[in-house]
Amino acid sequence: VSGWRGEQCLATFTVQGPSLLTEKHVFRNKRHVSLTPQLVPFERRLECAENLRWLVTKSLTKYTESHYAYPAPSQWCDAVVQLRVANSECLACPGAGEGACHYAMNHNCEPNSPGDMVLLFETKAGWSQNGGPELFTFEHHHPKGGCVLLQDGTVKFIRTEPALHALRWE
Repeated sequence: VSGWRGEQCLATFTVQGPSLLTEKHVFRNKRHVSLTPQLVPFERRLECAENLRWLVTKSLTKYTESHYAYPAPSQWCDAVVQLRVANSECLACPGAGEGACHYAMNHNCEPNSPGDMVLLFETKAGWSQNGGPELFTFEHHHPKGGCVLLQDGTVKFIRTEPALHALRWE
């Protein structure tokens, strides 16, 4: 994970299981590490990325194994909760405020879509939201930006409108 300001890389760390690795330190279990205030935004971003990965690997993948399709976009949150694989906390971005779900499903993405297509992404609070980049929010994280999960399981942190629109949505 890298944090950038323009062309300058401000911070870089590697996530390896429950460990966070920097050039000088290894934080073995981030849940028990007292982070400096400067690292808290990165932890929130990491937790958000973990939520998205959990939703796809433990819920949507399980759903597709039995239904051979993703849930209907207008009912995807209900399908995830009914599977009882993911708890409802996985639906809330830790950097956002109140609300039951801070993620939306790209209504154009199917299990056989290309790996670089957006599947889930951050949005303002709402249940079973679905659509495209018009729903994306940059407001949950500091510095401004939001996470998107691609069909292949990659999570990207998007900071600008041009970067958002450069992603594959259809």
